[in-house]
Amino acid sequence: MKRTLLTILASASLTAGSAFAQFEGQIDMKITAQGGVTGTGKVFVSRAGSRTEMDMETAHMPIHMTTLMRFATPDVMYLINDKAKTYSEVDTKKAREQAAKMAGDKDKEAYSVKVLGSEKVLGYSTKHVLLSRPGDKSEMEAWTTKDLLGLSYESMKGLMRRGAQDEGSMMKALKDARAEGFFVKMVTREKGKTEPLTTMELTKAEKKSLPASMFEVPAGYAKQEGMMGAAMENLTPEQKKQMEEMMKQRQHR
Repeated sequence: MKRTLLTILASASLTAGSAFAQFEGQIDMKITAQGGVTGTGKVFVSRAGSRTEMDMETAHMPIHMTTLMRFATPDVMYLINDKAKTYSEVDTKKAREQAAKMAGDKDKEAYSVKVLGSEKVLGYSTKHVLLSRPGDKSEMEAWTTKDLLGLSYESMKGLMRRGAQDEGSMMKALKDARAEGFFVKMVTREKGKTEPLTTMELTKAEKKSLPASMFEVPAGYAKQEGMMGAAMENLTPEQKKQMEEMMKQRQHR
């Protein structure tokens, strides 16, 4: 379940509005994971910023999380709790620096890309590839399309964490293999095993105008201190601990 949540959260961390100069609209995803976990993720993108809404059904609890990123303040991620009408702020620059120290030399390892073929997936022409790194316990099978409604290689880079070396090397490896593009489908599994840990598939990419209010903290919401204050206000201590671990791993997965 952790890998599923981290994948969705990663899509909230956009780098700059210029990466999405050709796209404004909504991207919908379907997620499945081990243990019967299912869910959906929605990413709303405009030149103002991005908004991610995640809904997951697990054996223990349903999870809803909303995050905001504004291109005017790219090193701040806002976690929104609509039920409690609260929000909290995450200093993503500080979190990245801490994650880099913890990761050590791991993030300097280069990705290798094995092109498995060219296929039609969900109606799109895609490159089917296998991505891996020597020090990782898992690998990722992916299907990328060159240009989906303006979502190209440059916009895919924008979906990765701002300034993160490991994701940058992933994009470079894909480009060097002539397999760059938007991820239509991703399957993560442990190396040497066939059972997926998580599967994420694009279900819709729609260009449309979005109101500026979608990318602002709603008026009247109270600020909660702490990294996960707004998102976890109504969770049990055990659930809060699980979510904190997910957020930490998201920074150095």
